[in-house]
Amino acid sequence: MASYKEGEKIEFTIKKLVEFDENEEYYVLEDTSGQKQLLNAKYYKNYHFKIGQNIICKIDHINCSGKIFLEPEHPFYKENEIYEFIIDTVKKTKNRLKENIFHINSTDKTGNTATCITENISEEDYKPGQKIRYKIDRIKKGKLYLSIINENTADDLIPGIYYKFKIDAVQTLKDGIKYYILSDTKNRKHLLQYDFYKHHYLTVGQIIECTVIKFSSKGYPVLEPKHPYYKNGKKYQFDFVKQEKDFKGEITGNYTITVKDVFGENVQFMSSEKLSVQKIKSGKIQCKVTGIKKGKPLLVVI
Repeated sequence: MASYKEGEKIEFTIKKLVEFDENEEYYVLEDTSGQKQLLNAKYYKNYHFKIGQNIICKIDHINCSGKIFLEPEHPFYKENEIYEFIIDTVKKTKNRLKENIFHINSTDKTGNTATCITENISEEDYKPGQKIRYKIDRIKKGKLYLSIINENTADDLIPGIYYKFKIDAVQTLKDGIKYYILSDTKNRKHLLQYDFYKHHYLTVGQIIECTVIKFSSKGYPVLEPKHPYYKNGKKYQFDFVKQEKDFKGEITGNYTITVKDVFGENVQFMSSEKLSVQKIKSGKIQCKVTGIKKGKPLLVVI
């Protein structure tokens, strides 16, 4: 299986469009090595893709089960570039910490809604019909996420680099989920879901190191603390549980492999090759850790 890395760009050919159920269509993409990936078609209807077309996709995210999420290049916009938009609406709401935030919405050149989420504006200064210049922070599922130029956003937190955060509190928010409330060196607040890190034994007042693994669909940085046992790039033995193909695996050729980690928790990852009987007969397999997500290692068989 090709070893993709988050953030890298890969050329794919659109092989076909498949329908899994009445409302779920996917493009089947194939890279130059012959490996296939799926791209949810509903987010890219305005990109006007055609079968046989070659497209460039960024490896946007690899989840804790090893599933790969692609983001094709936008036909009109590039991340980190500055463009002019017209404000359609300004909506005031509250985030999960009950702080006031504003959603400034505009329409991009494909007809999709582009959004700037900010805490630092006066409603009197931003009106529908007004022209405004934004930097495109990221493009996710075909949607543009924008920031006001020179605004103090969390974009200075670079994925892959570890930063220090203080645990201010443990709190159950209005979504019913329990979180660690973290603050960074600029006193910006961040959330870390409590249940994913029960083996880390974190305490209020503790200083921990975290990196950004992605930005959420609402534009917030998603943090991952250093794991207490696994190190990125190191090899470990894992207890083998099972391997299987689901209906998507029949298209991509990928297998889902399940093992148990050092805490006895199930960890799943994907492989383009079926494990041999010889490799799994001992009940253990050797894997390399390629990252950590939600407190669990991302793995490849070696």
